[in-house]
Amino acid sequence: MLDVQLFGFQAGGSIISRACLFTSANAAPVISYSSGHDGGAWGSAFVAAFFALHPLHVESVAWVAERKDVLSAFFGLLCLIAYGR
Repeated sequence: MLDVQLFGFQAGGSIISRACLFTSANAAPVISYSSGHDGGAWGSAFVAAFFALHPLHVESVAWVAERKDVLSAFFGLLCLIAYGR
């Protein structure tokens, strides 16, 4: 609903917001989690970039409004970080 309020029925705005906001939001916990286990900054950055660029499920890419996989991955990663600490 927020995307419709902000961008109307144009798909471009919601695609950009989903790609920028949720992809970067998921890459940050991946860097944090992998740097705590790996210890190397470059390796963690590579893992986070690969995680951000390569989708886990095709449905998350094919459907613009499908955000439950992306949000569940974000909160799952936060749970892994909290469990590790």
